[in-house]
Amino acid sequence: MNNEKTSMDRRSFLKGAFATGAVATAAVTGVGTLAGCAAQPKEGKAGASASDSKAAGGAYEFETAPDPIPEGDIKETVDADVVVIGAGFSGLCCALAAAENGANVVMLERMDHVIGRGGSIYAMNSKLTKEKGYECSVEEVAQRYKRMMGYHSYRVDGRKWMLHFNRSGEAMDWLIDRMTTASSVGGDDLTPVMEHWYEDPENINGEFPGTHEFLDGPNGKGPDDNPQQDVCANMALYCEKAGVDIRYETEAQQLAKDGDKVVGVVAKGKDGYVRFNGKNGVVIATGDFGQDKDMLEKFIPWAAHQTEFGGIWNGSGHKMAYWAGAAVDKSETPAPMIFCFQWRSITRQVRAFQGLMVNEDGRRYDNEDNVISHGGLALMHQKGNHAFAIWDDDYANEPGWQNHRYVDGPKVFDTPDDVRAYWQTVVDGPGTINMNGSGDIPVKMIKADTVEELVEKLGLPRDETLKTIEAYNGYCDAGVDEEFGKRKELLLPIKKGPFYGIECTPWFLSTTGGIRCNEDLQVMNADDEVIDGLYCLGSTVGDMYTNCYSTHFPGHNLGGTCLTFGYVTGRKLAGAE
Repeated sequence: MNNEKTSMDRRSFLKGAFATGAVATAAVTGVGTLAGCAAQPKEGKAGASASDSKAAGGAYEFETAPDPIPEGDIKETVDADVVVIGAGFSGLCCALAAAENGANVVMLERMDHVIGRGGSIYAMNSKLTKEKGYECSVEEVAQRYKRMMGYHSYRVDGRKWMLHFNRSGEAMDWLIDRMTTASSVGGDDLTPVMEHWYEDPENINGEFPGTHEFLDGPNGKGPDDNPQQDVCANMALYCEKAGVDIRYETEAQQLAKDGDKVVGVVAKGKDGYVRFNGKNGVVIATGDFGQDKDMLEKFIPWAAHQTEFGGIWNGSGHKMAYWAGAAVDKSETPAPMIFCFQWRSITRQVRAFQGLMVNEDGRRYDNEDNVISHGGLALMHQKGNHAFAIWDDDYANEPGWQNHRYVDGPKVFDTPDDVRAYWQTVVDGPGTINMNGSGDIPVKMIKADTVEELVEKLGLPRDETLKTIEAYNGYCDAGVDEEFGKRKELLLPIKKGPFYGIECTPWFLSTTGGIRCNEDLQVMNADDEVIDGLYCLGSTVGDMYTNCYSTHFPGHNLGGTCLTFGYVTGRKLAGAE
């Protein structure tokens, strides 16, 4: 992004506080649930062109607060201890934890029901991880965190990360107790399972154990489903039983302030505007800003211009917070979630493809041994922002990648013939798949009798690609990758037909971060001063990730900023700690 596009008085914008009356924030187009919830993707590339909707002075529209909603237009006032904006996973966790500890809670949701998406929830030292033998000591956590902090260039908030470590097991046990007995509130009893993880023997790009899922509900029978929908549906029922006043089809549009303190929010329901006062606090749990091209253009243009899709929600909670004086992450670059889901169609596992990858010039471009987040980012450096996976029939015989989907669970495939049968279904398929409510993703797997035919069908340059495959097969035969040093266990040659290939593209799932806050989840301004009365959760929480969202802790966002932070914040707002 050039300087002309971003010219503005950054400090005055980030410090915000443009009004001091009882109502002093701005109207937005709507508040959704947390990132982890479904929405229809936009067509084309998110933020692919410069915005035409800038305000005077070169700023984007979202940087300028509209006029407050007139007091005379507000039809009703509702008083509560806690107001939660957004009934996604983080908002539900906060509302329930607060209500269970005696708080009077109102939760606002623009949809007519709760929506969950995904299912991987990362927690350490839960009773399930202990039962499976994966209890983690402080020293072991320190080793993990040193490695992960390094991946994030230490531009993250270590106190929030340790809050996740210290409280995520407790929060997960709380969730397990409720999900396994949800029939008591009219829901579905779910089975907690622990996902398997990718182990890197070199201890560089592997994942860590601790990812939970809840299966056996109507939407979560297995790895291709959307178990988080069942979790959120159960949580809504628990909230209702605990006395939470859930206002569906109610859009939060404007924070209310008394001086510098946030005291409530004005929302638009079916019958007009209602003001909801939160004596103990107002919590923003509204998800990502990936559907707002201006915000993508300003904060993470490198991702907005190079990936398909644009996230889930429109950043309405971020905007309300900015207009109330909030600052963005200290790095000023919220992190996107970028994966490659075509790899999922090769192995039925959420991980990078570790066979041969070539770019559109027919050349290898890096060591293919990676996690899905970092492998997806590597695609973005290639011409056309894509690359191609190539493998042969013998790849089905490799037991290392067949692995288990769940700890103590069955293998992903029982036999190599099951693998081949699965590939055939993808080859014969419609050319798209729907990944856990993330939208339709193009998946066109090619099958050919010869390598030459495969290269032609993939549209790759014949001579250069065949030269690359020949060299790669030589490395496999020798057991030494002279080009990128990939470990020999992954050097599987491409010699036995039929041969397979698939175009691989980065997929922008959502954004994480964007609102500066402390470890108590209190929103802060550019001077790191707390904005009294305002909190944030879920994918709005700043300084948790930088550069990109990493999958080394699979489900860290759902397990950290949503479950753990929601649970702890709800308890604190209710005075339980």
